[in-house]
Amino acid sequence: MNFSGITRQHILQAIREIDIRRPELRASTIYDVVYQGKRYPPLELMRLAHKLANGTADWALAAGVSTNNYLEKLGFSVVQKRPVVQNPPADEGLLVLAEPATLNLPVTKPKPRIEVQLQEPVQPYEKSKPKPEKYTRKKALAELFLDEHQLDKTLSALRYKKNLILSGPPGTGKTFLARRLAYLELGLEDATKIQTVQFHAGFAYEDFIQGYRPDAAGKFTLRNGVFYEFCQRALADPEKPYFFIIEEINRGNLSSIFGELLLLLEADKRGLAHGVTLPYGAAEERFFVPENVFLIATMNTADRVLAPLDFALRRRFAFLKMNPVFGLSFRRFLEYRNTPDALIDIITSRLIELNEIIAADPLLGDGYLIGHSYFCNPPKNGGNLDWYEAVVENELTPLLEQYWLDEPTKSKAAIRLLTGN
Repeated sequence: MNFSGITRQHILQAIREIDIRRPELRASTIYDVVYQGKRYPPLELMRLAHKLANGTADWALAAGVSTNNYLEKLGFSVVQKRPVVQNPPADEGLLVLAEPATLNLPVTKPKPRIEVQLQEPVQPYEKSKPKPEKYTRKKALAELFLDEHQLDKTLSALRYKKNLILSGPPGTGKTFLARRLAYLELGLEDATKIQTVQFHAGFAYEDFIQGYRPDAAGKFTLRNGVFYEFCQRALADPEKPYFFIIEEINRGNLSSIFGELLLLLEADKRGLAHGVTLPYGAAEERFFVPENVFLIATMNTADRVLAPLDFALRRRFAFLKMNPVFGLSFRRFLEYRNTPDALIDIITSRLIELNEIIAADPLLGDGYLIGHSYFCNPPKNGGNLDWYEAVVENELTPLLEQYWLDEPTKSKAAIRLLTGN
């Protein structure tokens, strides 16, 4: 049976067309295609997809097993319209007839027929999810250590390039900012339109885009990667922006992970017109990055084991360098969280002095400064000296010892500076 080059993208476009235009569709008899909680008649869906693929709505094939199998092959769920249900037990609701009386008793009339009703299955109760809260510019400025100009500049770069890398030393709030930028563009704290992955040395193209992976039976099957699936979600909801966050982007082998996607990431190479055939995909299927997908990546400049990004990747991303903030905005942040002024003075003065030492070290430099976010989560009743000392001992001491691994006298001096001993 010839399906005339209809791909998953054509089906998704057909779904989008139906959702937006709401045309009158002939209801299906037995089966529906279910996508993101909505039902669509398979035959009407295939007719529209055929038109998108071939320019004509003349779909000659009927709905049925072959059509359903093809839709399932493309990754769509095909279900029966009404579940098969069971009759009540045999001793309930039976037709009861009175037996003719004997022993000269009068014969009674038969009792009325009791209709046997099919029982609809009880739908399980699903607790409704709370609606996402609004996220405003005012809220962003209150919890991000950026002024209005810096925030506008960052948002402008993200909208223009569609790809943004937040780089900086540890503890400068890169991950926190990445998520808040997404919230701000969405206007809501809506996690359903955000996905996060962590790059590492073992992360591959097969994990990111598509490839063969072993299944439970020990056989290799073709599976779509996390970014491929994310793009399909975004394609089905084109009116909303979707944000893909990559943690520690420079921990992975980027040329291997991105492959041909490197070209498709460019802002002017989005959409079906720039689609490519994937190495493991069907010949007629073309993969592309939708217009409404934005990438935000983080990069830790203090990680010694990482190779620098190559120029091919760099020119496809905008960059924002993030630095430690121990000024007025940091002070107000801790004051609002009931941290005593004396302790705020200790934190800011000691961290500023330590960062000056790190910046002047020829083997370290600005990429190894200590960020403010280590001290952005004081106890609910306010920061105190015990909390400060715990952060220094458990988080900063191991980091400083790693910085000066071959020069323990320097690390000990830095730790003494923080502890005041």
